[in-house]
Amino acid sequence: MTTIAPPVFSSSTTRAVTNAPVVSITSPIGGRVVEVNSGGDGNLPLATIENDRVDRSTLIGLTIELTSLQNDLALKQSIHADYLRRIADLERDLDRQQAAIIIRSDNDLRNAQAHLEIVSLSSANEKNAAVRKLGLVKKGVIAGNRDELANTLKLEDTKIVAARLRVEMLSADLGNARSGIFVGGEQQSLQDLQREIRNVKADRSQISIQTATIQARIDQLKALAKAEEERVAKLVRADVAISAQAKLFKTVAQVGKQVSGGDTLAESVSCADAFVVAIFSERQAQSLSLGASVTVEADGWDGPVLGRVERLVPKTTERVDLDYAVPFPPTERRELYAFITPDAAHSDNGVVNKFCEVGTWVTVSMPKTWVVWTRRQLDNTSSALAGYAGQLRQHLAAFTDAPTATPGEQAKITRVSPRGARLAATTTLAVAMKPDSTGIREKAL
Repeated sequence: MTTIAPPVFSSSTTRAVTNAPVVSITSPIGGRVVEVNSGGDGNLPLATIENDRVDRSTLIGLTIELTSLQNDLALKQSIHADYLRRIADLERDLDRQQAAIIIRSDNDLRNAQAHLEIVSLSSANEKNAAVRKLGLVKKGVIAGNRDELANTLKLEDTKIVAARLRVEMLSADLGNARSGIFVGGEQQSLQDLQREIRNVKADRSQISIQTATIQARIDQLKALAKAEEERVAKLVRADVAISAQAKLFKTVAQVGKQVSGGDTLAESVSCADAFVVAIFSERQAQSLSLGASVTVEADGWDGPVLGRVERLVPKTTERVDLDYAVPFPPTERRELYAFITPDAAHSDNGVVNKFCEVGTWVTVSMPKTWVVWTRRQLDNTSSALAGYAGQLRQHLAAFTDAPTATPGEQAKITRVSPRGARLAATTTLAVAMKPDSTGIREKAL
Protein backbone atom coordinates (compact mmCIF):
# COMPACT_ATOMS: atom_id res chain seq x y z
CA MET A 1 0.00 0.00 0.00
CA THR A 2 2.86 2.37 0.71
CA THR A 3 4.29 1.74 -2.70
CA ILE A 4 0.98 1.94 -4.56
CA ALA A 5 -0.48 5.00 -2.87
CA PRO A 6 2.29 6.90 -1.00
CA PRO A 7 0.39 10.19 -0.66
CA VAL A 8 -2.48 8.43 1.11
CA PHE A 9 -0.87 6.02 3.52
CA SER A 10 2.76 7.18 3.82
CA SER A 11 2.94 10.50 5.75
CA SER A 12 6.45 10.42 7.29
CA THR A 13 10.06 10.01 6.31
CA THR A 14 13.11 8.83 8.22
CA ARG A 15 15.52 10.19 5.64
CA ALA A 16 15.89 13.46 7.47
CA VAL A 17 18.84 14.96 9.34
CA THR A 18 19.46 18.12 11.35
CA ASN A 19 21.73 20.58 9.58
CA ALA A 20 22.97 24.17 9.77
CA PRO A 21 25.14 26.52 7.71
CA VAL A 22 28.84 26.41 8.47
CA VAL A 23 30.47 29.69 9.55
CA SER A 24 34.27 29.79 9.27
CA ILE A 25 36.14 31.38 12.16
CA THR A 26 39.28 32.93 10.68
CA SER A 27 42.46 34.36 12.16
CA PRO A 28 42.49 38.17 12.29
CA ILE A 29 46.29 38.33 12.22
CA GLY A 30 49.22 36.29 11.05
CA GLY A 31 51.32 34.48 13.63
CA ARG A 32 51.74 31.32 15.63
CA VAL A 33 48.90 29.52 17.39
CA VAL A 34 49.84 29.26 21.07
CA GLU A 35 46.57 27.99 22.55
CA VAL A 36 43.53 26.09 21.27
CA ASN A 37 40.32 25.40 23.19
CA SER A 38 38.98 22.32 21.44
CA GLY A 39 36.16 21.86 23.93
CA GLY A 40 34.42 25.03 22.81
CA ASP A 41 34.13 26.36 26.36
CA GLY A 42 32.46 29.75 26.13
CA ASN A 43 34.45 31.10 29.12
CA LEU A 44 37.77 30.59 27.28
CA PRO A 45 38.92 31.94 23.90
CA LEU A 46 38.73 29.45 21.08
CA ALA A 47 42.29 30.14 19.98
CA THR A 48 45.14 32.52 20.77
CA ILE A 49 47.57 33.76 18.11
CA GLU A 50 50.81 35.61 18.83
CA ASN A 51 53.09 37.41 16.40
CA ASP A 52 56.60 38.53 17.41
CA ARG A 53 57.47 40.02 14.02
CA VAL A 54 55.24 43.05 14.06
CA ASP A 55 56.73 46.18 12.48
CA ARG A 56 57.04 48.81 15.24
CA SER A 57 59.01 51.41 13.26
CA THR A 58 56.07 53.81 13.04
CA LEU A 59 55.42 53.60 16.78
CA ILE A 60 59.11 54.12 17.53
CA GLY A 61 59.25 57.19 15.27
CA LEU A 62 56.17 58.66 16.92
CA THR A 63 57.63 57.99 20.37
CA ILE A 64 60.94 59.69 19.51
CA GLU A 65 59.22 62.75 18.07
CA LEU A 66 56.88 62.89 21.05
CA THR A 67 59.80 62.73 23.50
CA SER A 68 61.63 65.51 21.66
CA LEU A 69 58.60 67.74 21.70
CA GLN A 70 58.01 67.06 25.38
CA ASN A 71 61.58 68.10 26.16
CA ASP A 72 61.17 71.23 24.04
CA LEU A 73 57.90 71.96 25.82
CA ALA A 74 59.56 71.59 29.22
CA LEU A 75 62.30 74.05 28.14
CA LYS A 76 59.76 76.56 26.86
CA GLN A 77 57.75 76.27 30.05
CA SER A 78 60.93 76.88 32.09
CA ILE A 79 61.72 80.00 30.04
CA HIS A 80 58.14 81.16 30.43
CA ALA A 81 58.32 80.72 34.20
CA ASP A 82 61.65 82.65 34.25
CA TYR A 83 60.02 85.47 32.29
CA LEU A 84 57.20 85.59 34.79
CA ARG A 85 59.67 85.86 37.67
CA ARG A 86 61.65 88.54 35.81
CA ILE A 87 58.52 90.57 35.14
CA ALA A 88 57.44 90.27 38.78
CA ASP A 89 60.86 91.53 39.97
CA LEU A 90 60.87 94.46 37.54
CA GLU A 91 57.33 95.42 38.47
CA ARG A 92 58.21 95.37 42.19
CA ASP A 93 61.27 97.58 41.51
CA LEU A 94 59.11 99.93 39.46
CA ASP A 95 56.49 100.07 42.21
CA ARG A 96 59.13 101.00 44.81
CA GLN A 97 60.62 103.75 42.65
CA GLN A 98 57.18 105.00 41.70
CA ALA A 99 56.22 105.18 45.36
CA ALA A 100 59.42 107.18 46.08
CA ILE A 101 58.69 109.57 43.20
CA ILE A 102 55.14 110.06 44.45
CA ILE A 103 56.34 110.86 47.97
CA ARG A 104 58.94 113.33 46.68
CA SER A 105 56.51 114.97 44.30
CA ASP A 106 53.96 115.29 47.06
CA ASN A 107 56.51 116.95 49.33
CA ASP A 108 57.60 119.34 46.55
CA LEU A 109 53.97 120.19 45.90
CA ARG A 110 53.30 120.99 49.53
CA ASN A 111 56.50 123.07 49.65
CA ALA A 112 55.41 124.95 46.54
CA GLN A 113 51.98 125.54 48.02
CA ALA A 114 53.56 126.94 51.19
CA HIS A 115 55.90 129.09 49.12
CA LEU A 116 52.89 130.34 47.14
CA GLU A 117 51.19 131.35 50.36
CA ILE A 118 54.32 133.14 51.61
CA VAL A 119 54.76 134.94 48.32
CA SER A 120 51.12 135.90 48.32
CA LEU A 121 51.34 137.45 51.82
CA SER A 122 54.67 139.14 51.14
CA SER A 123 53.49 140.47 47.81
CA ALA A 124 50.35 141.82 49.41
CA ASN A 125 52.44 143.77 52.01
CA GLU A 126 54.85 145.08 49.39
CA LYS A 127 52.02 146.10 47.11
CA ASN A 128 50.26 147.99 49.96
CA ALA A 129 53.44 149.85 50.86
CA ALA A 130 54.12 150.68 47.21
CA VAL A 131 50.58 151.95 46.72
CA ARG A 132 50.88 154.30 49.80
CA LYS A 133 54.26 155.55 48.73
CA LEU A 134 53.01 156.10 45.15
CA GLY A 135 50.11 158.14 46.57
CA LEU A 136 52.42 160.30 48.67
CA VAL A 137 54.72 160.85 45.69
CA LYS A 138 51.82 161.97 43.57
CA LYS A 139 50.81 164.50 46.29
CA GLY A 140 54.39 165.74 46.54
CA VAL A 141 54.74 164.81 50.14
CA ILE A 142 57.81 162.76 49.54
CA ALA A 143 60.21 162.48 46.68
CA GLY A 144 60.20 159.28 44.56
CA ASN A 145 60.00 157.68 41.09
CA ARG A 146 56.51 156.77 40.05
CA ASP A 147 57.69 154.24 37.41
CA GLU A 148 59.80 152.43 39.94
CA LEU A 149 56.83 152.08 42.27
CA ALA A 150 54.59 150.82 39.40
CA ASN A 151 57.22 148.21 38.49
CA THR A 152 57.32 147.12 42.11
CA LEU A 153 53.60 146.37 41.95
CA LYS A 154 54.03 144.36 38.74
CA LEU A 155 56.97 142.45 40.26
CA GLU A 156 54.91 141.34 43.21
CA ASP A 157 52.10 140.15 40.91
CA THR A 158 54.65 138.21 38.83
CA LYS A 159 56.01 136.51 41.95
CA ILE A 160 52.53 135.27 42.82
CA VAL A 161 51.99 133.99 39.26
CA ALA A 162 55.32 132.16 39.30
CA ALA A 163 54.62 130.56 42.67
CA ARG A 164 51.15 129.47 41.51
CA LEU A 165 52.61 128.05 38.29
CA ARG A 166 55.14 126.11 40.34
CA VAL A 167 52.31 124.58 42.36
CA GLU A 168 50.44 123.59 39.22
CA MET A 169 53.53 121.97 37.70
CA LEU A 170 54.26 119.94 40.83
CA SER A 171 50.60 118.88 41.05
CA ALA A 172 50.73 117.61 37.43
CA ASP A 173 53.99 115.73 38.13
CA LEU A 174 52.37 114.09 41.15
CA GLY A 175 49.39 112.98 39.02
CA ASN A 176 51.68 111.56 36.33
CA ALA A 177 53.72 109.69 38.94
CA ARG A 178 50.62 108.15 40.40
CA SER A 179 49.48 107.13 36.84
CA GLY A 180 52.84 105.60 35.98
CA ILE A 181 53.83 108.28 33.49
CA PHE A 182 57.42 109.40 33.93
CA VAL A 183 58.83 112.34 31.92
CA GLY A 184 62.00 114.28 32.17
CA GLY A 185 65.67 113.44 32.33
CA GLU A 186 65.67 112.77 36.04
CA GLN A 187 63.12 109.95 35.55
CA GLN A 188 65.03 108.22 32.74
CA SER A 189 65.75 105.18 34.90
CA LEU A 190 62.04 104.63 35.44
CA GLN A 191 61.40 104.96 31.70
CA ASP A 192 64.10 102.32 31.01
CA LEU A 193 62.54 100.04 33.62
CA GLN A 194 59.12 100.32 31.98
CA ARG A 195 60.63 99.61 28.56
CA GLU A 196 62.37 96.48 29.88
CA ILE A 197 59.10 95.22 31.39
CA ARG A 198 57.35 95.66 28.04
CA ASN A 199 60.09 93.77 26.21
CA VAL A 200 60.02 90.88 28.68
CA LYS A 201 56.22 90.68 28.42
CA ALA A 202 56.48 90.53 24.62
CA ASP A 203 59.00 87.69 24.90
CA ARG A 204 56.69 85.93 27.35
CA SER A 205 53.77 86.22 24.89
CA GLN A 206 55.91 84.73 22.12
CA ILE A 207 56.97 81.87 24.37
CA SER A 208 53.31 81.27 25.31
CA ILE A 209 52.38 80.99 21.63
CA GLN A 210 55.23 78.56 21.01
CA THR A 211 54.23 76.53 24.07
CA ALA A 212 50.61 76.28 22.88
CA THR A 213 51.76 75.17 19.42
CA ILE A 214 54.03 72.50 20.86
CA GLN A 215 51.28 71.31 23.22
CA ALA A 216 48.83 70.93 20.32
CA ARG A 217 51.39 68.92 18.37
CA ILE A 218 52.06 66.75 21.43
CA ASP A 219 48.34 66.03 21.86
CA GLN A 220 48.14 65.06 18.18
CA LEU A 221 51.16 62.77 18.47
CA LYS A 222 49.75 61.18 21.62
CA ALA A 223 46.53 60.32 19.79
CA LEU A 224 48.52 58.87 16.87
CA ALA A 225 50.81 56.94 19.22
CA LYS A 226 47.82 55.53 21.13
CA ALA A 227 46.15 54.39 17.92
CA GLU A 228 49.42 52.85 16.76
CA GLU A 229 49.87 51.09 20.10
CA GLU A 230 46.37 49.62 19.83
CA ARG A 231 47.09 48.51 16.27
CA VAL A 232 50.37 46.87 17.30
CA ALA A 233 48.67 45.22 20.29
CA LYS A 234 46.06 43.72 17.98
CA LEU A 235 48.80 42.44 15.67
CA VAL A 236 50.94 41.06 18.49
CA ARG A 237 48.22 38.96 20.16
CA ALA A 238 44.68 38.04 19.22
CA ASP A 239 42.11 36.00 21.15
CA VAL A 240 39.52 34.46 18.86
CA ALA A 241 36.17 33.64 20.50
CA ILE A 242 32.95 32.07 19.30
CA SER A 243 29.60 33.81 19.36
CA ALA A 244 27.12 32.92 22.09
CA GLN A 245 24.50 32.11 19.43
CA ALA A 246 26.86 29.70 17.65
CA LYS A 247 28.13 26.22 18.44
CA LEU A 248 31.61 24.90 17.72
CA PHE A 249 31.48 22.33 14.94
CA LYS A 250 35.07 21.53 14.09
CA THR A 251 38.49 22.79 15.19
CA VAL A 252 41.11 23.24 12.47
CA ALA A 253 43.89 25.16 14.26
CA GLN A 254 46.76 23.33 15.98
CA VAL A 255 49.11 24.60 18.67
CA GLY A 256 52.41 25.73 17.19
CA LYS A 257 51.05 26.07 13.67
CA GLN A 258 51.94 29.22 11.73
CA VAL A 259 48.85 30.90 10.26
CA SER A 260 48.20 33.94 8.13
CA GLY A 261 45.46 36.49 8.41
CA GLY A 262 42.23 35.02 7.10
CA ASP A 263 43.17 31.36 7.64
CA THR A 264 40.39 29.20 9.05
CA LEU A 265 40.89 28.30 12.71
CA ALA A 266 37.59 26.52 13.32
CA GLU A 267 34.10 26.07 11.96
CA SER A 268 30.91 26.83 13.83
CA VAL A 269 27.23 26.49 13.15
CA SER A 270 24.65 29.16 13.87
CA CYS A 271 21.84 27.72 15.98
CA ALA A 272 19.54 30.51 14.83
CA ASP A 273 19.84 29.18 11.25
CA ALA A 274 19.59 25.46 12.10
CA PHE A 275 17.05 23.38 10.16
CA VAL A 276 16.08 19.83 9.23
CA VAL A 277 16.51 18.64 5.67
CA ALA A 278 14.08 15.82 4.83
CA ILE A 279 13.56 13.81 1.64
CA PHE A 280 10.01 13.33 0.38
CA SER A 281 8.75 11.82 -2.82
CA GLU A 282 6.96 14.03 -5.30
CA ARG A 283 3.66 12.36 -4.41
CA GLN A 284 4.21 13.01 -0.72
CA ALA A 285 5.25 16.59 -1.46
CA GLN A 286 1.84 17.23 -2.99
CA SER A 287 0.50 17.46 0.57
CA LEU A 288 3.25 19.93 1.54
CA SER A 289 3.38 23.65 0.98
CA LEU A 290 5.50 26.52 2.21
CA GLY A 291 4.60 27.15 5.83
CA ALA A 292 2.96 23.72 6.27
CA SER A 293 3.19 22.29 9.80
CA VAL A 294 5.10 19.02 10.37
CA THR A 295 6.27 17.03 13.38
CA VAL A 296 9.96 16.24 14.00
CA GLU A 297 11.10 13.62 16.49
CA ALA A 298 14.24 11.67 17.28
CA ASP A 299 15.27 8.86 19.61
CA GLY A 300 17.25 11.05 21.99
CA TRP A 301 14.64 13.80 22.29
CA ASP A 302 12.14 14.05 25.09
CA GLY A 303 9.26 14.51 22.67
CA PRO A 304 8.23 15.62 19.19
CA VAL A 305 8.91 19.16 18.00
CA LEU A 306 6.72 21.23 15.71
CA GLY A 307 8.30 22.62 12.56
CA ARG A 308 7.39 24.57 9.46
CA VAL A 309 8.33 23.89 5.85
CA GLU A 310 10.64 26.71 4.83
CA ARG A 311 11.67 25.64 1.32
CA LEU A 312 11.21 22.83 -1.19
CA VAL A 313 14.32 22.17 -3.29
CA PRO A 314 14.32 19.58 -6.09
CA LYS A 315 18.05 18.90 -5.90
CA THR A 316 21.36 20.21 -4.63
CA THR A 317 25.01 20.19 -5.62
CA GLU A 318 28.28 19.33 -3.93
CA ARG A 319 29.21 22.98 -3.90
CA VAL A 320 26.09 23.81 -1.92
CA ASP A 321 26.76 20.93 0.47
CA LEU A 322 30.10 22.48 1.40
CA ASP A 323 28.25 25.43 2.94
CA TYR A 324 26.50 23.18 5.47
CA ALA A 325 27.75 21.13 8.40
CA VAL A 326 26.30 17.83 7.13
CA PRO A 327 26.08 16.82 3.44
CA PHE A 328 22.54 16.39 2.21
CA PRO A 329 21.34 12.77 1.97
CA PRO A 330 21.28 11.54 -1.64
CA THR A 331 17.94 11.56 -3.44
CA GLU A 332 16.50 9.24 -6.02
CA ARG A 333 14.16 9.85 -8.90
CA ARG A 334 11.01 11.83 -8.16
CA GLU A 335 12.23 12.98 -4.77
CA LEU A 336 12.98 16.42 -3.37
CA TYR A 337 14.34 18.13 -0.28
CA ALA A 338 12.19 19.91 2.31
CA PHE A 339 13.85 22.51 4.55
CA ILE A 340 12.11 22.52 7.97
CA THR A 341 12.71 25.15 10.65
CA PRO A 342 11.35 25.27 14.22
CA ASP A 343 7.84 26.65 14.52
CA ALA A 344 8.30 30.24 15.70
CA ALA A 345 5.16 30.08 17.86
CA HIS A 346 6.29 26.95 19.75
CA SER A 347 10.09 27.23 19.67
CA ASP A 348 12.37 28.07 22.58
CA ASN A 349 16.04 27.60 23.38
CA GLY A 350 15.53 23.88 23.94
CA VAL A 351 13.93 23.42 20.53
CA VAL A 352 16.62 25.51 18.84
CA ASN A 353 19.35 23.48 20.55
CA LYS A 354 17.76 20.25 19.32
CA PHE A 355 17.81 21.51 15.75
CA CYS A 356 21.39 22.70 16.30
CA GLU A 357 22.57 19.11 17.02
CA VAL A 358 23.74 18.71 13.44
CA GLY A 359 23.96 15.19 12.07
CA THR A 360 21.09 13.81 14.13
CA TRP A 361 18.79 11.55 12.10
CA VAL A 362 15.16 12.40 12.77
CA THR A 363 11.71 11.40 11.61
CA VAL A 364 9.52 14.02 9.94
CA SER A 365 5.78 13.35 9.89
CA MET A 366 3.22 15.21 7.83
CA PRO A 367 -0.39 15.60 8.97
CA LYS A 368 -2.42 12.49 7.88
CA THR A 369 -4.81 14.36 5.66
CA TRP A 370 -6.56 11.21 4.42
CA VAL A 371 -7.51 10.24 7.98
CA VAL A 372 -8.85 13.70 8.73
CA TRP A 373 -10.79 13.79 5.48
CA THR A 374 -12.27 10.30 5.99
CA ARG A 375 -13.23 11.04 9.59
CA ARG A 376 -14.90 14.29 8.60
CA GLN A 377 -16.85 12.58 5.79
CA LEU A 378 -18.03 9.73 8.04
CA ASP A 379 -19.05 12.19 10.75
CA ASN A 380 -21.06 14.26 8.29
CA THR A 381 -22.68 11.12 6.79
CA SER A 382 -23.64 9.62 10.17
CA SER A 383 -25.10 12.94 11.33
CA ALA A 384 -27.20 13.24 8.16
CA LEU A 385 -28.34 9.59 8.47
CA ALA A 386 -29.38 10.06 12.07
CA GLY A 387 -31.40 13.17 11.17
CA TYR A 388 -33.07 11.42 8.26
CA ALA A 389 -33.97 8.44 10.48
CA GLY A 390 -35.67 10.75 12.95
CA GLN A 391 -37.75 12.41 10.26
CA LEU A 392 -38.70 9.00 8.78
CA ARG A 393 -39.79 7.74 12.20
CA GLN A 394 -42.15 10.66 12.63
CA HIS A 395 -43.74 10.07 9.19
CA LEU A 396 -44.17 6.33 9.89
CA ALA A 397 -45.80 7.07 13.22
CA ALA A 398 -48.30 9.40 11.53
CA PHE A 399 -49.19 6.89 8.77
CA THR A 400 -49.77 3.95 11.18
CA ASP A 401 -51.64 6.05 13.80
CA ALA A 402 -48.93 5.09 16.22
CA PRO A 403 -48.28 7.34 19.18
CA THR A 404 -45.62 9.83 18.70
CA ALA A 405 -42.38 8.79 20.23
CA THR A 406 -41.42 10.48 23.40
CA PRO A 407 -38.41 12.69 23.54
CA GLY A 408 -36.58 9.92 25.30
CA GLU A 409 -37.26 7.53 22.44
CA GLN A 410 -36.26 10.16 19.89
CA ALA A 411 -33.01 10.69 21.72
CA LYS A 412 -32.14 7.07 21.06
CA ILE A 413 -31.65 7.95 17.38
CA THR A 414 -28.25 9.49 17.86
CA ARG A 415 -25.24 10.02 15.69
CA VAL A 416 -23.27 6.82 15.40
CA SER A 417 -19.50 7.11 15.39
CA PRO A 418 -17.93 6.06 12.10
CA ARG A 419 -15.58 3.86 14.10
CA GLY A 420 -18.63 1.58 15.05
CA ALA A 421 -19.27 0.85 11.34
CA ARG A 422 -23.06 0.24 11.97
CA LEU A 423 -26.11 1.58 13.89
CA ALA A 424 -26.99 0.12 17.27
CA ALA A 425 -29.78 -2.54 17.30
CA THR A 426 -31.70 -0.75 20.02
CA THR A 427 -32.49 2.34 17.96
CA THR A 428 -36.12 3.28 17.29
CA LEU A 429 -35.45 3.00 13.55
CA ALA A 430 -35.28 -0.84 13.80
CA VAL A 431 -38.70 -1.03 15.57
CA ALA A 432 -40.34 1.39 13.16
CA MET A 433 -39.40 -0.72 10.17
CA LYS A 434 -41.57 -3.72 11.34
CA PRO A 435 -45.01 -2.58 9.85
CA ASP A 436 -46.02 -3.76 6.37
CA SER A 437 -44.30 -1.58 3.85
CA THR A 438 -46.99 -2.22 1.15
CA GLY A 439 -49.86 -0.97 3.34
CA ILE A 440 -47.92 2.05 4.35
CA ARG A 441 -47.19 2.88 0.72
CA GLU A 442 -50.93 2.54 -0.27
CA LYS A 443 -52.07 4.67 2.65
CA ALA A 444 -49.53 7.25 1.81
CA LEU A 445 -50.79 7.42 -1.76
